[in-house]
Amino acid sequence: MKIALSAESTIDLRQEDLDKYGISTLHFHVQKGNEEGFDNEHSNEELFAFTNSTGILCHTSACNIGELQEHFAKLLSDNDKILHFTISSGLSSGYNNAMAVAKDNPNIVVIDSHCTSGGIALQAIYARELIDAGYPFEEVVSLVLERRDAIQCSFQLDRLDYLYKGGRCTKLAMFAANLLRLKPEILCDKEGKFAVGKKFRGNLEKCVLDYVEDMLTTHPCLDTKICFFDYSTMDPSILEKAKQKCLKAGFKEVNICQASPTNSYHSGPNVLGIHFYCDGPHPVTKR
Repeated sequence: MKIALSAESTIDLRQEDLDKYGISTLHFHVQKGNEEGFDNEHSNEELFAFTNSTGILCHTSACNIGELQEHFAKLLSDNDKILHFTISSGLSSGYNNAMAVAKDNPNIVVIDSHCTSGGIALQAIYARELIDAGYPFEEVVSLVLERRDAIQCSFQLDRLDYLYKGGRCTKLAMFAANLLRLKPEILCDKEGKFAVGKKFRGNLEKCVLDYVEDMLTTHPCLDTKICFFDYSTMDPSILEKAKQKCLKAGFKEVNICQASPTNSYHSGPNVLGIHFYCDGPHPVTKR
């Protein structure tokens, strides 16, 4: 049986990794002023610069029904089954749109990742390992879902003005955070919705490294096979220091990716997210 893995651009993997793991993607939409296109047609830096200079917000939207129908039809022309991963249904309509297309087709299974960015990537990569090891389709789905709640999916904000502009925080909260130099941690909860975690204080580098250290020590039962860092924009030297912390904690691979505009824009510049499984080693044996 040939099984296709599919995801939205919110999976935030580089093309080389999409090719490596055999994951087909389709892109979310971005509207910048009067321009409308896919989220791979704009860089994060470009969108932030546009809003900073004009005060105009950009907008993102999920893949529509027609795009999903075409995407699934193309995959099914060469495969027997599709396993499609979406950004959390608590954050986007992507899951509902995909389910509307897949509901009458038993060959398409849609998984609500309850995550974003590297949290989606972890699930898709685990699915690839199971498929390549010869697990039947139904068991692949079951095992991926079984581990879904074991993903640590979070990110740290540098500033709150983009959340404020998008109506996601109050002016008072933004003022207080800026005054106290607070950089809050945002977590994906078990329902895949954003929740505020700890608040870190200090300059960007100190807060990022404190956040990474806290994530690693708060979740001692690590699956150290792979960890994802996803960022909107970030000083490369800070990324390298954060990576070294993860390697010191025992991770064999630390994958650093710039997140898509869909995931980055509403959080603002200088945002870093860390994603890993925290349910211990899960070696996959051949069937």
